[in-house]
Amino acid sequence: MKIYKFMVMAVVLFIGLLATGCEDEKEVLVIDKNIPIKTSTLYIVGDATPAGWDVNHMYLLDVSEEDNLVFIYDGNLSKGEMKAYLTQGNWDLAPCVRPLTAGSPISKANNVETFQLYTGGEDLKWSVKDAGHYRLVFDLRNWTLSTTFIGY
Repeated sequence: MKIYKFMVMAVVLFIGLLATGCEDEKEVLVIDKNIPIKTSTLYIVGDATPAGWDVNHMYLLDVSEEDNLVFIYDGNLSKGEMKAYLTQGNWDLAPCVRPLTAGSPISKANNVETFQLYTGGEDLKWSVKDAGHYRLVFDLRNWTLSTTFIGY
C-alpha cells in the first residue's frame, strides 16, 4: 500500500512539474512583417512577357548576385498583362506573386510597390501600359516589385 501511495504522489508531482513548466513557456512570438519568400526560382508569364500565357514555359528570372531572394528581369515587355509564379506547370496550385490590386500599372513612371503571394483566388495581374525595355526587380525578402523603364 505504501508503494502505491508513493507512486501516486510521484505521478501527481511529475504532472505538477509539467504543468508548471508549460505555463512558464507561454511567450507568444508576433511577426509583424512578411516572412521572406524562400525559393530558388521565379518566373513571369503573361501576354506582356516573352513567355506569353504558356503555363509550362514561363520566363525564368535571373537571381541577383548580391541577394538570392531578389529576382531580376531585364528585357522587353509588350503592352498587356503579367504576373509571376514560384513554379510553373499549374495555374491553380503554384504560388503566385501578384499585385495588391488588379491592373496595377507598369509604365514609364518608375515605381516600387508591395505585392502579395497567393495560390488560387482572384486573378490579379500587373498591366504594362507602355511597351519597351524594362528592369523589373522582385524582392522576395521585402515583398516589393521595383520597375524601371529603360527605353524603347
